[in-house]
Amino acid sequence: MLPDYIIYDELKRQRERLERERDNRPQLEVPRYVPYWPESEFESPAYGDDESSSDRGVTIIQT
Repeated sequence: MLPDYIIYDELKRQRERLERERDNRPQLEVPRYVPYWPESEFESPAYGDDESSSDRGVTIIQT
């Protein structure tokens, strides 16, 4: 039977070899395109642009 330190050394060498191989792999850069979102036919007004947008039908009643 082999001593433990020989087995651990061999495992360590294998891990280091695998790390080196993984680091040396070529990488492919994939371009990230921005999706095209066409403007809708029914454009809603932006919030806060209109004075009437602050009136939401809420009434505060003090008791």
